[in-house]
Order: sequence, then structure tokens, then C-alpha cells
Amino acid sequence: MVTREEIRAALKYLNADWQMQSDHLDSSTQFIYTCISIDEIINCCKQNGVDFNYALHRWYNFNCARIHEEIFIKNGAIKEQNLYHKKIDFYLFDVPFDLKATYFPKAINDATSYDLKKRDGKNNLILWLYANQSKQGRFHMENRLFIVCENLESKSDFNTIEDKVRQFIDFSKQKGLNTILLENKRIYSDIIWIPSEKQ
Repeated sequence: MVTREEIRAALKYLNADWQMQSDHLDSSTQFIYTCISIDEIINCCKQNGVDFNYALHRWYNFNCARIHEEIFIKNGAIKEQNLYHKKIDFYLFDVPFDLKATYFPKAINDATSYDLKKRDGKNNLILWLYANQSKQGRFHMENRLFIVCENLESKSDFNTIEDKVRQFIDFSKQKGLNTILLENKRIYSDIIWIPSEKQ
């Protein structure tokens, strides 16, 4: 099992500029699912002639997502038993959710309309994220929780993420889950904002 410390260690090697994902590159970096250390990633990249930065980004994202899901489960969510389900990772208050970690979109310039301290700002970003999601395998318009990270470092700031998840769950228990109208269908969706550790 990859440790949190090993995941954080990847930050020393990662270049923030990451080329767009492709089926070909993803296929050639399937080894990221079994590597438990950065040294293993380095060796596999050399053996397969694969770009190290691309493979390490995939490994980092995959393992961060695993920890994010574990945090929810630890704090009361119920894991979906079908590990290959494309639309459900877990259930929170009996509501099925897909969990996605992403970054605040660089394409958004009008920050006032997407102020994540306000409900309207969060809902605007939720609509943007659904409208601009990848059209590949995980595309869907069902319930989704977004962990929105300010940068690479905040994606693996697991202590802050756990604090924010607990706050979100406690708030939702008291006030109910946020709903939003998406293509004439009301769904459950929300954003958990993870700012830079330097703030």
C-alpha cells in the first residue's frame, strides 16, 4: 500500500505542466496501479520508455483519490461494493456519490461569479465542472462531490482535506445535502474547497 508520505514525496519531482491525457499514454502507464514507490515508477518508465512526469502525475492522482475516498469512508460514508462502478464511489446519508478531485479551472477568469465561500459561487462552479467534464469513460450527470484543490500540493494536504470533509459531513447532517438543477434533473452535488497550504 502506498503511504501518504510517499505520495507527498512525489511533489519534489512533479512538473506542474502536464500534457493532456490520452488513451495511448494511459495504456502505456498501467503500471502506476501496482507501483508502491517513486523508485518503482522511475524503473518502470525506463523499462517502458515512458515519460516520467506523465506517469508520476497519474500515480499521484490515483493515490490521492484513493486517500480522499478513504477519508470519506473513515468519517461515515459507505463504500460501493462494486469497485468498477463508474458513477458511485460511496453512499453518504444513503445518497450515492461519485467523488472527483480537480483543480480550480484556469479557464475561469471571472472569480466573483465562482466565489467558493458563497453558495451561489459553488453552484456556478458545479455547473461549469459538469458542462466541461471529460467526455470519456467517467462522463455522467449523476450525483457528484468535488474536492477542488488550489494546486498540486493541496491535493495531497490530507490533514486539511480530512478536516474539510468532517466539516462538510457535519454541516450536511444538520442542513441537508446541496441540490442543483442539471439538464432538468435535480441532483446532489457539492464542492469542498482545499486552498493552498501557504494561506
